[in-house]
Amino acid sequence: MLTRDLQHSDPWATPLSWGGSLLVHALLAVLILSNLKSCARQGDFGQAEVYRVVGITYATPETATETEPQTPTPPQPNLPQLPDLPEQSEQSPLTPQKQIETLPAIGPGPSSVMEQASVTPKDFSNSFPPPPSTSAGVPTTTRFFDISTEGNKLVYVIDCSGSMNRNHAFRNAKAELIASLQRLNSTHNFHLIFYNEDLFEFTNRAGKIEPQPATPANLERCNSFIVEMNNSGGTAHFPALEKALSYNPEVIFFLTDASEPAMSARELDQIKRLNRSRAAIHCIEFGIQPTELKLPNFLNQLSSENGGSYRYRDTNQFRALPN
Repeated sequence: MLTRDLQHSDPWATPLSWGGSLLVHALLAVLILSNLKSCARQGDFGQAEVYRVVGITYATPETATETEPQTPTPPQPNLPQLPDLPEQSEQSPLTPQKQIETLPAIGPGPSSVMEQASVTPKDFSNSFPPPPSTSAGVPTTTRFFDISTEGNKLVYVIDCSGSMNRNHAFRNAKAELIASLQRLNSTHNFHLIFYNEDLFEFTNRAGKIEPQPATPANLERCNSFIVEMNNSGGTAHFPALEKALSYNPEVIFFLTDASEPAMSARELDQIKRLNRSRAAIHCIEFGIQPTELKLPNFLNQLSSENGGSYRYRDTNQFRALPN
């Protein structure tokens, strides 16, 4: 009986179970689809955002020209038409330039002294250029061993002791002396004193010892006096300088190779007091030491205390000069 009731109820149970199952599955499908859509909208990596194309579109020239107003082109002037040139123009021959003649050398040119095996004092003096000009443009009177000076009355005091024979010192002193005298003219007065322990002075035609005008005749006689002078004996500086100052010169050239015996401080002071004409005493020293090893001596003091200049010459350099 019970079995018959159960079998009689099965037709109704089956549709209900199927309907419930379908309803449950539909709800599950709705939930799954809603979850999938929400995931697609979340984050930068969602399906809706990753593949979106973003970019900048450039306007083409055709597009730009459509929006911009056209600028009117100014009228071109009527220019004359240039003639047609040949493709290859013939090169015109160059006109040869006139050769410029060589100008003569300015100045004294190379000295002929070094080219001669034997040189006389007169030839040596002719190889020197004219006196230089001072910074003010006034020609100097003369120069002696690179010391330029001005003055109307000059006295040369030259050591002729025996030691001046070393390294051709005396011969070079005489040649430079002649060259210095040749720069003078008749408006200048000059005097010459050679000294060792004694004095040997140049005299005029009458035999009188005094400064003389630098005339050609007097200079010629003085050249002979210089050439004939020899060197010997010892050295005494003070008497020669004292004698030179007695002529009241404007310039004294004092040349010696004897730093010994030196003049004493008393003698130097006396020379300064005797120099009443305020003569410039220029000192030239001959020595055998190189210039960079030379020490000051009484000649430096003598020149500085009397308004003069000092020059040193290493006589070892004279050996290269011709005899």
